[in-house]
Amino acid sequence: MPEQCVIVSAKRTPFGRYLGSLSEMEPLDVAAHAGRAALTAPGKDLSAEIDQIFVGNCIPSCFETGSVTGRQIGLKLGVDRFTITVDTACCSPLTALRLALWGLRLGELSSALVIGVEAMSRVPHMSRQLRNGVRIGEVKLTDQIYPIGYPGYNPVSVDASDGAEKYEIPKRMLDAWAMGSHRKWAQAQAEGKFADELAPIMATKKGNTFLFAGDESPRPDSTLAAIEQLPAVFGAKSTTAGNAPGLNDGASAVVIMTESRARSLGLEPLGTIVEMAGETDMPYGISWIPALTIRKVLSKVGLELDQIDLIEINEAFAAMPLVSAKILADGDKDVWHGLLQKTNVNGGAIAIGHPVGASGLRIMMTMMYELRRRGGGLGVAAICGGLTQGEAAIVRA
Repeated sequence: MPEQCVIVSAKRTPFGRYLGSLSEMEPLDVAAHAGRAALTAPGKDLSAEIDQIFVGNCIPSCFETGSVTGRQIGLKLGVDRFTITVDTACCSPLTALRLALWGLRLGELSSALVIGVEAMSRVPHMSRQLRNGVRIGEVKLTDQIYPIGYPGYNPVSVDASDGAEKYEIPKRMLDAWAMGSHRKWAQAQAEGKFADELAPIMATKKGNTFLFAGDESPRPDSTLAAIEQLPAVFGAKSTTAGNAPGLNDGASAVVIMTESRARSLGLEPLGTIVEMAGETDMPYGISWIPALTIRKVLSKVGLELDQIDLIEINEAFAAMPLVSAKILADGDKDVWHGLLQKTNVNGGAIAIGHPVGASGLRIMMTMMYELRRRGGGLGVAAICGGLTQGEAAIVRA
């Protein structure tokens, strides 16, 4: 039977808003900062103990050279190890973690550094016309993040809205969940709950250098009335800027090891990765794929949903936790509301931000640290990715 795989460190940068505090930082440096924080958080430098590096990223054009991104980050960290860079859209960092988990379970690795990074402020406008030259006429520049979508398919905001409509979740509920995300974040922030995961970073913007120490997207002083007045976007029926996250910058990192390797180094595990799973469905099903993925990962280890103490479902839009929890509840209203009570208890991406290639590790570490504060338990974290892929991880803390 494979050894248990444990998380020995988990850190992230604060998440910056679009064109905010991290917008002029090279994303390689932001990712390296998160990686370095994870490598040193246990009180000793684990750089020499890493067997392989896995990096998740969604939009490689945000880098000056969007190739072998992970290798570039590893060299910045001074960790000369083979590195794999993964793109499964927003699922990328959890997919990277699942690849690392496979390596540990196969016995080919006993440790790994896993990083997720995104710099949506750095994504350039693009043209495919200029390579061959433009002899006459206009030059068209496309924006990869406005709206986020894929050729031949709806913008993801439309898919989220359609999913909410399919499962009879009204816009007011989406807006109320969004406002609740900001308020839950504010309560958690006031209680110092994010201190465990945050690694403040020296940022530079407009020639000024400063310590960037906290997420800058939350708007806890907003109101439900203000959110409700925002218009729908990109042809969606109920998706607005208020019930969706912003475009964000940031990085997350974890160090995982086999239990015996951690023990040999005198490291206390923060949590154990019980199981992980990936799943797909029809390309427009992003709002409900977290539910299908959670069901799949639970079935792999014979767990029931009522054995799970905390749930994290990434708020790519408010529809994701609301639709997915309703499916997990089999439509039972009381069960559904009970599940929502233990979902994203410290707020989610609508408040904290969604740098798409970093969020998967963020939701997992936020959940893990909350489980530890509660004295331990089981949690499941799930995230959707574009064209309906999902990743989920069960963690015991």
